[in-house]
Amino acid sequence: MKIYCSRNELNKALNNVSHSIPVRTTSIILEGILVNVADNKMKLTATDTNITIETVINVQCDEVCEFVVPARLFAAIVAKLPDEDIMLDFNTDNNKLNIKCAGSSSEIICFRGDEYPKIKINEGQNVIYLSKEEIKTLIKKTAFSASTDDINLILTGVLLEIKEGSMRMVGVDPFRIATYKIDVNESQDVRVIIPAKLINETAKIMDVEGDDKLSFEIVDNKVVMAFDNNKVTINTFSGKFIDFERLLSRTGNINIRVKRDDLLKSTERASLLASVQNNNLIRFNIQKDIMYITSLNEEGNIEEKVEIINDGEDLNIGINSKYLKDALSVIDEEEIMINFKDSISPCIISPLKGDKYNYLILPIRMN
Repeated sequence: MKIYCSRNELNKALNNVSHSIPVRTTSIILEGILVNVADNKMKLTATDTNITIETVINVQCDEVCEFVVPARLFAAIVAKLPDEDIMLDFNTDNNKLNIKCAGSSSEIICFRGDEYPKIKINEGQNVIYLSKEEIKTLIKKTAFSASTDDINLILTGVLLEIKEGSMRMVGVDPFRIATYKIDVNESQDVRVIIPAKLINETAKIMDVEGDDKLSFEIVDNKVVMAFDNNKVTINTFSGKFIDFERLLSRTGNINIRVKRDDLLKSTERASLLASVQNNNLIRFNIQKDIMYITSLNEEGNIEEKVEIINDGEDLNIGINSKYLKDALSVIDEEEIMINFKDSISPCIISPLKGDKYNYLILPIRMN
């Protein structure tokens, strides 16, 4: 059976579904991509059983077939082909796929399609439509803060919450919290915990081109998102998310106003002497209109001065420079507010007005 398609479209589709190919697996079939061809369409499907990505492209083929092709080899071959149309010739008798493009010809041994795990869910019950760009923004501004430690599995996920006309995403680990919210025209309430690693993989295939909206649905403890020619199905976490709002409400009486870019660049320079061994420690000496940022080790010391407006008391506090840089790097506003209580309580970064975002960072105890 011969299938004709664009090399660029096939290459992009393979890149998309490859985000759900497992890095390590005991099942050889999961290292492959399920290919379905029918009605001049080719659907590529890959899964690690926690995330499934499907991408559809246009092809020229009047027949119907299904097979599983080894993912990494197929993707590597297509990526190296010239920018011309490809002919895929699948032999149903010996399960071999021949790939021809210009003067190149390759052959791959495939598996039968009925050996691949099928996921069947009842979609279309409670679909809502959200801005693709806004979902990407939520992921970018919060998912980095989710825990990477599987001991507390819930914290490796991000909370997505829609209620009262706003959509908020929250990422938490034992040392920091990131929240970001936007206004949405949606009356349906949603509260779901999505694995941060998998939602990050999804964001990578959300192009700025294509549809503005994506469809979003929760079915059978799974999140299903469809956009452009892709459909992503992610297993969600069951359980209770941490009471982050209680932690964010514990504010102090020291509020400093500072230019985000000045603070970020000073933190980047001061962190040159910070290390993982001392929890990326940098020291803040907060005074009335100046904040001194210092770091030192056996190689030397660095001191930075940043202009601020402080309406509270002076304070000395230790901060993890990596966590601070992570938060400052995703904020767009020119100026920010940072709230402190004392040297052993978290600091909270927020906008000058409103509560569009909050970034909480636990301090580091200093000797």
